[in-house]
Amino acid sequence: MTPEEVVGVWRLASYTEVGEDGGTVAGPLGEAPAGLLIYTADGHVAVSMMKTGDTPALETYMGYSGQWRLAGDRMTHRVQVSAHPRMAGTEQIRRVALDGETLSLRGTAVTPVGGRAPERVLTWRRAKPDGIAADGIAADHIAADSTASGGTAFDSTAFDSTASDETVEQQEKETH
Repeated sequence: MTPEEVVGVWRLASYTEVGEDGGTVAGPLGEAPAGLLIYTADGHVAVSMMKTGDTPALETYMGYSGQWRLAGDRMTHRVQVSAHPRMAGTEQIRRVALDGETLSLRGTAVTPVGGRAPERVLTWRRAKPDGIAADGIAADHIAADSTASGGTAFDSTAFDSTASDETVEQQEKETH
C-alpha cells in the first residue's frame, strides 16, 4: 500500500472492540456510528466520529486532527488537536490494511477499559460524493459550472480576506 492509495475521504463502516475471547462487540460509539476520516496528500489527517441513534452512551463524539505518515503496515497519526485533550501531542499508531475501497485500522484504546487497553478495529469505506455540496447546490451542478469556467464555482469573496472595503461594506448592508 502506498500513501497515494489512502489519500482521500473515508466513511466509517464499523467500529468494534475485540474482547478477551477474540470475539467482537460494538465499540464505544455503539452499534451504528457515523464518521469521516480525511487524509490529505500533504500529510494532514482529520477524524470525526459520532454515536447515532437514541441509545444512551458514555461517549457520543470522538475527533482529532493532525499529521499522518504510513510506513509499511503502520499508520501513525500525530495528534495536534482533539476533542479529548489527553490525546493532543500523542502519536496514535495503528496497523493498517487496504482491500480495494476498504481501509482497516487496528490499535489499542487510548484509555484502558476495566484495567486493560482493548484492541479496536475501525473499518472505513472510500467516500463517494452524495450529490450535495456544503451550500446545498447539487454537486453535478458545481461540476458542470467548474468544467465550463475551468475552476470550482463558489463565491470566494466570502472567504477572501483581501476583499475590497467596498465589497465588505456592501455585504454588511445586505446583512443588516
